[in-house]
Amino acid sequence: MARPRRSEINDDNRREALIQAAARLFNRQGYQGTSVRAIASATGMQSGSPFYHFASKQDLLFEATMQGLGPALAQLEAIWAGKGSAEARFRALLRTHLGQLLGTDPDMAAMVVSEWRWLEGEQRLQVIALRDRFEQFWQRVLEALAADGRIPSADRTTRLFFLGALHGVTQWYRDGGGLGIEQVADSLARFVLRSPAPRPATRARTASRRPARGGR
Repeated sequence: MARPRRSEINDDNRREALIQAAARLFNRQGYQGTSVRAIASATGMQSGSPFYHFASKQDLLFEATMQGLGPALAQLEAIWAGKGSAEARFRALLRTHLGQLLGTDPDMAAMVVSEWRWLEGEQRLQVIALRDRFEQFWQRVLEALAADGRIPSADRTTRLFFLGALHGVTQWYRDGGGLGIEQVADSLARFVLRSPAPRPATRARTASRRPARGGR
């Protein structure tokens, strides 16, 4: 194993670079298919350098997952605490959260949605606790919508269907595929709220009149 350079040990930016590289490779290759050597190579480090920042590949996965979950939840809570109807804030939440998953840092989406399941022990429990806070947050949102009569129920089944649809977008959405993130968010809002899709604008048509016929 090559001896790490001093800059690879002391540079705090290297730690963040390792987290970003790990998230990118975990997203593309899966946690099990990614080696620490590959993560080091992606950041231009020696193969042993990551261990001066993280004790294991599990630690890298944990940090990447927490970076994806913690700030995202704080941003959503700030939106929900703002002014406006439950429906208006719900629509804003969808646009923001899908932007977090698909636009801001899509590599982190894989950590939030699927790869975290490879975690073990205390780290897994911490992530599960944070994910539970996410579910509780969305439960409060759905209950507010139900109280306003915008959805028929906010029971557990409704929440699970909604979260499945929300996070399932990461499995099929492709940037440049014809739909923007806001369009997807608005479509999901219409689906949940059972709102009709907006009709395309039509040009006013002038009614044609038949020429008057003369009397016989």
